[in-house]
Amino acid sequence: LYVVYAKTIDQPTHIIKLKSMMNATTAYTLSRKKQDDPSLYRRSFSVPDAIDLFALDDNFTVMSGIFSDNAFIDYLHDQYAVEYVEPNHIYKAQVQYTNLRTEVASSWGLARINTRYERNNLSHYTFDEFAGEGVHVYVLDTGVNIAHVDFGDRATNEANFVEEEGPTDLGGHGTHVAGKIAGSLYGIAKKANVHSVKILNRLGDGALSNIIKGISHVITVAEPGKSIINLSLSGPKSQLIDDILTKVVVDHHIPVFVAAGNSASDACLFSPSSNPHVFSVGASDLNDDVPAYSNVGGCVQLYAPGSEIESTWINGQNQSKILDGTSMANPHVSGIAAALLSKRTYANVQELYQAIALTATVNTLSFKWSAPVVSNNNLLAFINSYDLQE
Repeated sequence: LYVVYAKTIDQPTHIIKLKSMMNATTAYTLSRKKQDDPSLYRRSFSVPDAIDLFALDDNFTVMSGIFSDNAFIDYLHDQYAVEYVEPNHIYKAQVQYTNLRTEVASSWGLARINTRYERNNLSHYTFDEFAGEGVHVYVLDTGVNIAHVDFGDRATNEANFVEEEGPTDLGGHGTHVAGKIAGSLYGIAKKANVHSVKILNRLGDGALSNIIKGISHVITVAEPGKSIINLSLSGPKSQLIDDILTKVVVDHHIPVFVAAGNSASDACLFSPSSNPHVFSVGASDLNDDVPAYSNVGGCVQLYAPGSEIESTWINGQNQSKILDGTSMANPHVSGIAAALLSKRTYANVQELYQAIALTATVNTLSFKWSAPVVSNNNLLAFINSYDLQE
């Protein structure tokens, strides 16, 4: 994967996908067109002065830069080496903010995924204290408060691709997500290692180019079979995101869990939830209703607790916060995946996905508040900790 990316999104920014087998030399040649081809100066468009290069392998080449002239974009479409051009869209964390809590309380979400039908008694959660051991969870988000007591020494600042901010989580979204996956109090996989890959700013916004950089980094460092990616974000449909996530899952054997989105619509209309190679998670509430905000439809593999979810927070070592959103539902399933990977070996990513879906609770959800769609998968996430015992 060769990625050439702009260093700012202050101006309209586009990303160029080159055709297969077009490598770094092609990318460099195209980026040097203004200097090496005098005829471009006579064209009625402006050519960007600088395009940067990032490389992963020889079979997937992407360039991006600040292209404010539509005529130049049309010119790119006509180039033999170019497969397609996309806007550098902004993708957003999928969260609804509520009240700050500092006291420790039991999490109904943990209890709900631990029982089939007894939703009136959600005070207990039976767990394997070694769940997630040896598994690496890459949280691509706003960062993680690695000093929080719930992570012990298991969380690290792996990488930061938000140029205007340091690696610290300034928004809290990523910390909340990570705590639900692997926190010792709030999480499912309580021994998993958390790797913070910061791609979203304090507002929960991140450019497509940041997502590319974050995923590319994970590919270079992750151990297949013992690593997962959590992407609790959503945005416009993107062929580029589809291509990259397909490569991550199919070629590099890394499972990817994504939020279905909070648009009260069909998840198939958004990225990354529409990608057939990721595991997309919608939200449920305390009454086993799918809340109105949650995206639904055939692209949502299953649902998990997403409303009134308490987890780790920023601005201290023991802060917690209650949030709503498919961003909160998704890490429940990432945690289940990490717990399973710590105990079993799966032939491929799809086998892991299938194991999670097959153990889900069937036909317990109500879709009375959700958007009308052709079909829904009526599956609620479930983990039986006794089955994890070796």
